[in-house]
Amino acid sequence: MDNEINVRRYTVLLVLLVLFLVSCEKKREKDTVEYLQDRINRIVNQTNKSIVTVYNTHLEKIKFIPDNEFDDESIGSGFVIKKDLKYLYIVTNAHVVEKSKSIKVKFYNNRSYKAELAGLDEKTDIAVIKVSIHNPLRDIAPLSLAREKTVKIGSFVLAVGSPYNLGTTYTLGIVSAVDRDVGISPFEGYIQTDASMNPGDSGGPLLDMNGQVIGINVAVVQSGQGLGFAIPVDVVKYVVNQIVKYGKLERGYIGITVDDLSEEQREKLNVDSGVLVVRVQKNSPAMKAGLKSGDVIIKLNGELIHSVKKLNRILLEIKPNQMVELEILRNSQKITINLITQTE
Repeated sequence: MDNEINVRRYTVLLVLLVLFLVSCEKKREKDTVEYLQDRINRIVNQTNKSIVTVYNTHLEKIKFIPDNEFDDESIGSGFVIKKDLKYLYIVTNAHVVEKSKSIKVKFYNNRSYKAELAGLDEKTDIAVIKVSIHNPLRDIAPLSLAREKTVKIGSFVLAVGSPYNLGTTYTLGIVSAVDRDVGISPFEGYIQTDASMNPGDSGGPLLDMNGQVIGINVAVVQSGQGLGFAIPVDVVKYVVNQIVKYGKLERGYIGITVDDLSEEQREKLNVDSGVLVVRVQKNSPAMKAGLKSGDVIIKLNGELIHSVKKLNRILLEIKPNQMVELEILRNSQKITINLITQTE
């Protein structure tokens, strides 16, 4: 009898324990959802004043029509990235403000102000515009920029922009991939995300869960779903600093066309890295230094070159009149060549 009573007691205790654990699990799930929602709300409140809609009025021409010139307006997004005593500096895509006749920026308070083009770089598709600081804009702060190395596949992100001129819009997704090439720029290595992007979002920020910028929204595959791309923040930092300082990106010119090595070529040459020189431009620094078609560039300034993309990323930060050291492979022999870059 006592055994039977003990069994019943243990059974009741076991049921109560299971119910307790289930309730704790549900509470944890609820807490996780609420925590994510609170985090997103904090990011929105923290960043929304710094997001803008960019209106570019530009001249368009239609062939074969008399008096074919007319003003057209395109729309994109941007965000405040720097601030001084006179201006708010706003970064956007170069294709958003190219061929501009006039640029206007609308802020979170629906106030619109004329903007001035500080400079742009078509190859990276990055532009900076600036707006004089008026009283209603004095409390706007630049967005915080993350470090590119913190971007991880699977991390939650928020894409921000003004799709179809609806106003500032936040969409949630994850980092689907990093270092993607999509064939629209020589300087790629894009961050891929499934956060929803639409026309008008170009130039807006891609934010991590700390509210920091990890990239600039640049492209979306219209025929696909969940295929958005952003320029990595490290490229953005460098290009923006150059434009604010000089009004343009001063890029050193070497004068070569290169291609990635195939697996067959790597095996034949017995190398793990390198890019093939396909063409050397006439009278270029490369030609003057003795570089030839068929050479394989192994290192640039001591850094291993694994791909064309890697070479381009290094060249992005090389200025005119700068000494460059190339380690090349020619006829199975390693040779060091020094050259001085020119203005592109």
